[in-house]
Amino acid sequence: MAKLFKEKKSSGAVFRQRRAEKEKAGKRMSEALKEYLTSHKRRKQDTTASEPVSNVASEPVQIDIDESSTSSFKQPISVQEAVNVDDANTGKIPEQQDDEQPSTSSHSVYLEKTIDPEESNDEEEEREELQQEEQSTSLAILDLSDPANWPAVLTTSLRDALVRKGPAKQKTNFIFPKDAANRRFTKANYKRRLPNGEETVRNWLVYSVKLNKVFCFCCKLFATKVTTSLTRGGYNDWKNLSQNLSIHEKSNSHLVAIRDWNELSRRFGCGKTIDAASQRLLANETQHWQDVVKRLIGIVKYLGRQCLAFRGSRDTLYSDNNGNYLQLVEMLATFDTVMQEHLKRIKNKDIFQHYLGKDIQNEFISLIAKEITKHILQLLKNAKYYSIILDCTPDITLIEQMTIIVRFVSIKEGESPTAEPEICIDEKFLGFIQIQSSTGEGLTEAILSELEKLKIPVVDMRGQGYDNGSNMKGKHQGVQKRILDLNLRAFYIPCSAHTLNVVVNDAAMSCRDAATFFSIVQKIYVFLSGSTVWWNVLKKHIGRLTLKPLSDTRWSSRIDAIRPFRFQVGEIFDALSEISRENSHTAMAQSDAESLSKELNNFKFLCLIVLWYNILNRINFVSKLLQSRSMYLPDVIDILESTTNYLKNYRSDKGFEDLLEEAKDLSLEMEIDPVFPPFVRQTKKKRMFCYEAPDDPICDPAKKFKIECFYSILDVCINSLDERFGQIKHHSKHFQFLYNIQKLKDVPREAVMEYCIDLQNILTDDKSGDADLDGAQLCEELTILAPILRPTMTPSQILAYALKNGFAPNVSIALRILLTLPISVASGERSFSKLKLIKNYLRSSMSQERLVGLAMISIENQIAKEIDFKTLLHDFVTAKARMVKFL
Repeated sequence: MAKLFKEKKSSGAVFRQRRAEKEKAGKRMSEALKEYLTSHKRRKQDTTASEPVSNVASEPVQIDIDESSTSSFKQPISVQEAVNVDDANTGKIPEQQDDEQPSTSSHSVYLEKTIDPEESNDEEEEREELQQEEQSTSLAILDLSDPANWPAVLTTSLRDALVRKGPAKQKTNFIFPKDAANRRFTKANYKRRLPNGEETVRNWLVYSVKLNKVFCFCCKLFATKVTTSLTRGGYNDWKNLSQNLSIHEKSNSHLVAIRDWNELSRRFGCGKTIDAASQRLLANETQHWQDVVKRLIGIVKYLGRQCLAFRGSRDTLYSDNNGNYLQLVEMLATFDTVMQEHLKRIKNKDIFQHYLGKDIQNEFISLIAKEITKHILQLLKNAKYYSIILDCTPDITLIEQMTIIVRFVSIKEGESPTAEPEICIDEKFLGFIQIQSSTGEGLTEAILSELEKLKIPVVDMRGQGYDNGSNMKGKHQGVQKRILDLNLRAFYIPCSAHTLNVVVNDAAMSCRDAATFFSIVQKIYVFLSGSTVWWNVLKKHIGRLTLKPLSDTRWSSRIDAIRPFRFQVGEIFDALSEISRENSHTAMAQSDAESLSKELNNFKFLCLIVLWYNILNRINFVSKLLQSRSMYLPDVIDILESTTNYLKNYRSDKGFEDLLEEAKDLSLEMEIDPVFPPFVRQTKKKRMFCYEAPDDPICDPAKKFKIECFYSILDVCINSLDERFGQIKHHSKHFQFLYNIQKLKDVPREAVMEYCIDLQNILTDDKSGDADLDGAQLCEELTILAPILRPTMTPSQILAYALKNGFAPNVSIALRILLTLPISVASGERSFSKLKLIKNYLRSSMSQERLVGLAMISIENQIAKEIDFKTLLHDFVTAKARMVKFL
């Protein structure tokens, strides 16, 4: 804040004397600086409302928004700047935040010049002010409740701050240390006995823990002459303390100091100090900047949640193509008086830090993302056990991005003391990591480094969820094996949805007819979508469904491409036939349409349509079920077993007959004979004499299709399901009894004990010997719990019941670990959808930090919506308000 009165220039001798005193004070404080406190005390938000402002001029104003016009909210704040009007009543001085660095002289120079660059041209006076600023900055990291930390020369602002705070008293249970003579300060010295026998409190007496001395609070702040050690360096002659205190409190200098102290305290209490008007202006300015920053934060949250671009081709207000951020600022200024006043100040050049540049956008994004991450880490810390879900994909600039998802059980307290807690299975996004090496070693180093950076302990990991890549699931060099070497309790469970996808892929490549079928389906889509004329012909014939392309990665989603053929194959055939007959089309188009229509006019192709529709429809339904985060591991096993049984039942003579019946219905629609086309006679190969007779060739086309195609596809599906889901069944075996706790009442106690001991063994670290639970106690708790549970209770409901009553801690731990195990990596796949929306070809130069911040806001938008940023912005806007000139 600018000075209200011009101070008289000091002489050179006075300046040298002050500098010598400050150097001595700096040496005394050097040890204290090493033990500075970093705790941040939240301050109350100022509720003073700003006055109405006038509207901004309606004519367009060209104001350039460059990088130099932004200011960082991480800028250090000195004690003089940090003392807020709100602290007048509380007497508190805000301390520095944990994540801020101590302020340096370079920052002090910047702030001083920003406040009033034309205040003084005298170099000597400026140096003196800078030294005072450095002194205040150093004190910001000290405990000012101890007089030992006070400098020899107190500035006015620091004295006012100490008066607001008042003298500090020791805690009730504090033990004062003894000196060499076995004497020490006692709390009885805080009281004074009057001649009539009454006692009064010496509220001016302050004890220094650091020096083991006492000081006179008011004399040290207001005394003009040093008359006693109580004012200068402290007093510790405990033998004569009572006598000296009695002499000191009757002295004239002490009485004058008490008068000045009480007078200043009363003025602070009623707001009638000399600078009260300036403080009111500062409070209004602080409120104004707080309102401005709230609106800018709201704009950033809106654009981040909607995955919209911030910047345009220009960074100028009231110009075309200046981006969504500035456009929203201009729109708010049309209706909002706060933004009107802000833009008016920019227009009149009253301010130079207007917070509309790209750098401040990054800082706001980083601020919101850090708070979201902090919230997630707090939930993770409360949950203790977690699983990681990883997946990789290249972005638009071909940089490999790995997404990190953590899965844990979140427990929320009930609305009333008697209500059961709410159990939520959360899968939270922690960011994207640029991957330099896609090997198992490189990926492991990247994830371990990120976990260490976020201070997430690896020993609490209980699950790993990856896709079926060899660098992830490798038994010797994969990520899961390397993490298992560090933590044997981090069980690897492959993604169920990816595994189903691989099963379909294996089946599609099992025979020639299957590969040819999908090739024809894709060719028909490519041909008809290659021209708007041909697509209009198709739309004229078909009604509800339209053709879809085949997915190259998600094979289970190919049901969307097969469904139109299953129910509208006749209409598709008519569209191709019309194109082949119309002379208005090119000869090449007519030829392609005719050849494709012949492929459709085939009974074998119709049988393949029915076969793949039945398989993919079932697998796609199961795949969507497995992508739910609330899916339980035994439920996955039950679904997979039912799918396997369905395929086994379908692989039978009855299943083949049902297939032919459905294909015959399609053949009637196509008006073709429901018979398989004859195949070309195979050329006989000359055979040498051998003891084995050659196999008899299959002459029946239907039987040949049944054996070489129908059975082949289903056999591959069934075998692949059994093979690829073996690991999931292995882990489910250890936790299976926890899904049916109600049924354990009918199981012999010896069998239950065996289950519990087995679970204890796999949840025990072989290196340290630490176990997550006690198997014997778990058996006792299950024996008591099983008879009183309802038959329909799920593991989440059982966990809520156990936590509410608090009598089954081992059951609670086992269920929390069970629910933590991942089922699929669907959450990682969903984060890639946001990645493609945020970092597209128009925003390909986006930095990694900005990408992660925007992705965090978009993916965890619910947390971003609920977080209150008022306390975080208070220091930010207070520092900004201090830069305004009031004169």
